Amino acid sequence: MFEVEDLAIEQGGRTLWQGLTLRIKAGERLGLSAPSGFGKTTLGRVLAGWQPLADPGRVRLDGEPLPARGYNPVQLVPQHPELCFNPRRSTGQSLWDVWQPDETMLARFLVNPEWLSRKPGQLSGGELARIALLRALDPRTRVLIADEVTAQLDPRIQRQLWQELIRECETRGLGILVFSHQQALLRQVCHRVIFHGEGRDEAFNMLSDDAA
Repeated sequence: MFEVEDLAIEQGGRTLWQGLTLRIKAGERLGLSAPSGFGKTTLGRVLAGWQPLADPGRVRLDGEPLPARGYNPVQLVPQHPELCFNPRRSTGQSLWDVWQPDETMLARFLVNPEWLSRKPGQLSGGELARIALLRALDPRTRVLIADEVTAQLDPRIQRQLWQELIRECETRGLGILVFSHQQALLRQVCHRVIFHGEGRDEAFNMLSDDAA
């Protein structure tokens, strides 16, 4: 169980989040929709440990605070995937620093092995997004924060990637927090969706086998 309790985040003298509470069970997909500028990206960075949290006890996994060092089992795939890579190293080096997915895993997430010999600046945003997503799916990852992770991709590729992510949820109990402006996508891939700033929290059924 991933738990966020009464979380407050301020940035630049502005309160972005106040009293945020959410829970994600193993294998659950929770969607979060909010207008631009409401702090979804900052929230993702804080929850994944990219930015410090004033009270780390408010964010817990299985009742324990997230580790201050070593691999964080809560991983973020940001809206701008180039942030996951060192521009002076190949994308493969950045991937293999974390784990080494096999050819089957590359194929499932539509990553061309040739891309791994190239530096980030030699790939498109959509290509980088797929490698960043694969990098975050290290077997140690328990919760994935997906910030508009498929927004740069065409519908066919979006569909396949979400089918594979749902498969990861179901086979390994991966929890996913999905940030997206695409409310139709959230309704299709998430068990629940929180509409921040709209005063409602709606629950949806799980995907059927042919939905995506």
